[in-house]
Amino acid sequence: MLPPCHRFSTGARLGTKIVPLRLSKRITGIRLAKWYSSCILDHIDIGTKESVLKTTIIGSGQVGLCWAERLVADPVLEISLSDPQPPAAAVSWSEESGVAIRPDISGWAADQELVLLCVPGFVLPGVISSLLQHLKPGATIVDMTTAAAQAKRESSARAEAAGIGYVDIAITGAVALTGVKTPLLYAGKRNTAVESVLANAGAPVRVLPDSVPGDAVTVKLLRSVIMKGLEALAIEALPAARAYGVLDQLDAVLADVDQAPFTNLLKSMVTTHPAHAVRRHAEVLEAAAQLQSVGYPAGLTEQVAAQYAATAENVSLTGGPAEATFAASLDWLDSLALRTSTPTTAQEVSA
Repeated sequence: MLPPCHRFSTGARLGTKIVPLRLSKRITGIRLAKWYSSCILDHIDIGTKESVLKTTIIGSGQVGLCWAERLVADPVLEISLSDPQPPAAAVSWSEESGVAIRPDISGWAADQELVLLCVPGFVLPGVISSLLQHLKPGATIVDMTTAAAQAKRESSARAEAAGIGYVDIAITGAVALTGVKTPLLYAGKRNTAVESVLANAGAPVRVLPDSVPGDAVTVKLLRSVIMKGLEALAIEALPAARAYGVLDQLDAVLADVDQAPFTNLLKSMVTTHPAHAVRRHAEVLEAAAQLQSVGYPAGLTEQVAAQYAATAENVSLTGGPAEATFAASLDWLDSLALRTSTPTTAQEVSA
């Protein structure tokens, strides 16, 4: 059993070893945690020391910094960061924690065993090229970007050819709200080290069965169609609600959304959409006019109205779904996706 670090007025004792220690306001929680971890690692044998996993995080934006803050406290990890243009928050954290942020991927990456990619998706190919010049076979890349599925598959193939593991991790929630506890979707070969790091960080992970890199981000981007669409509608509606003086009342009438699982609501919307498109089209036009009456833009709301108009026209042309079920509505929408039709404007359908 490892003896604990006992603090004294002028030092700390680890077994029979005295470690000088001056506590001051400059010793933050992070530094004290790192000091304690170093005490433990200094006491244990060299075999355990070699088990420390050298881990680097590429990108120090909201996601990268969030994970750096959590993983730096894990005594079995040796954390480093890389970012050519770190934001101010990351620079401040680096100065406080003592973890340097390297400006580029170079020779220092050669001994890294685990690499978390927390960069914008469009830079993925270039970052992979840089990493493959330096990483050694046996390392593992954890791709947490929102790059397209095909880009992830191509990156995975390049990594595999170099003897490097590749895991696709999709972040399926709001990191700003829940940090490292934001749900993750895992695709690719199971990797014990990766799963252990995620579990120790407290991240909820769902593994996609029989999956390959690219599968997780496919699910995420479909989720983004819904969630980012809601976000865009919220920035049209909420400022106008405050202008009308009814923001609190709007919050109250939205509470019904919490009464049942959100996915049930979505399926209900899709099921009833064809039959009620004409009425809902008229309602959305009124909503857009209300936004505009107080000087707020309604561009997206008008596009929603146009979608209802198109559905109403297609129901008129085809008769609509075979029955009022979720599956029948999906089948009908699939058939429309295979047809070429003239776009319908928002004003062409009347209530």
